Amino acid sequence: MQTANEQTKRAPIGRPFLSLYRRVGVRSDSGPITFGAYAFRHNQSGFTLIELVVVLLLIGVLMAVGMPRFFNQLTFLEWGFSDEVAEALRFSQKMAVATGCDTQMAITANSYQMNQRVNCNSGTFTQSVQVPGGGTTGYAGTAPNGVTLTAINIYFDSLGRPRNSATNALLTASTAITIGSRSVTIEPETGYVH
Repeated sequence: MQTANEQTKRAPIGRPFLSLYRRVGVRSDSGPITFGAYAFRHNQSGFTLIELVVVLLLIGVLMAVGMPRFFNQLTFLEWGFSDEVAEALRFSQKMAVATGCDTQMAITANSYQMNQRVNCNSGTFTQSVQVPGGGTTGYAGTAPNGVTLTAINIYFDSLGRPRNSATNALLTASTAITIGSRSVTIEPETGYVH
């Protein structure tokens, strides 16, 4: 008869975990418990009760510290809407460069809307920019309840530079748009939004 070591070295196909078991003959006396022709080794290790309790305590502490952050939905709404406004500003700049027409971002205390001039580079900003992908509605967004914005009207010229809509002057300093507790900044000259 082969030893358990020899059997694990030459494990037959289909029994990849043979090393965890040893061959046991069926005995009538109080031998090891068998499962089919194999039994678990007696020197298996596992988790002790102390280790399990420590892990449960750590999970409890992490939940006590981390769960309140997940119940404050306003933080996530502000974060999401600030990302949305930043992406709309970036798209407005790209639209101005791609079309060669001035593109405005009109931001009020609770919404934003993207417009272009009636005659590309002259006239008022009354022509709404369509949503990319063939949308029929204007590119606009409304802030979630409890989220407020800094009202500002800026536009990007055909070179992608940010300008003040009221004076048509180039921005000379970084302009921050506050969205709840977060902010989106537009850099002068380059129009970089971050």
